[in-house]
Amino acid sequence: MVVGVIFDIDGTLVTFRFDVRGTRKALIEELGRQGLDTGALDLTTPTQRILDSAREQSEAGRGPGYVALRRSVFSILDGFESASSETTSILPGVRGVLDSLRSKGVRLAVLTNSGQRAARAALGRAGLLDCFEFVLTRDDTEIMKPSPEGLEMAAARFGLSKAEIYYVGDSALDIRAARAAGIRVVSVATGNYTAERLKAEGADFVISALSELGAILGV
Repeated sequence: MVVGVIFDIDGTLVTFRFDVRGTRKALIEELGRQGLDTGALDLTTPTQRILDSAREQSEAGRGPGYVALRRSVFSILDGFESASSETTSILPGVRGVLDSLRSKGVRLAVLTNSGQRAARAALGRAGLLDCFEFVLTRDDTEIMKPSPEGLEMAAARFGLSKAEIYYVGDSALDIRAARAAGIRVVSVATGNYTAERLKAEGADFVISALSELGAILGV
């Protein structure tokens, strides 16, 4: 059976330093400048929720319209992510695992909530960009994870059934996206979430390192 594996990037393949609070602050300030209500948003609000608020308010007729708003907030994200990509370091053993999977006919791709510029920069810095058939990012989807849109797009691009695809990530967000898409999810407990939390969130498999992935795929 041909198998396709889609990977998240940060915390799964690589790690980098990302200014979460600075990003949220800049996004909230931009929403305020655009005339949107930011009263329910603060530096503890997940970035995805800030973006959802922007989209919901824009689609309800507030602010400059979603196309313009999306462009401005994504530009802010691009700036923070590009700075983060410069701190990228590959997680131990990742390149060997990817090379082994490819040698056995496993097809590999990436889906991340980062933008294309930062995603490709991070993968390039880690020496991994050549491992994947394609890289899908928030620039390619209307709604980011935990929406299933990106995974459904990836499945279509692979030309495989969902039963032949696995999504590999490190967060609850990845699990929710995969379950919504009807795709099996392998969670890597690399530090952001405990194995127990990942199991409780509904991961099909939880591993402590990417080196365990081949056994799950049966290759």
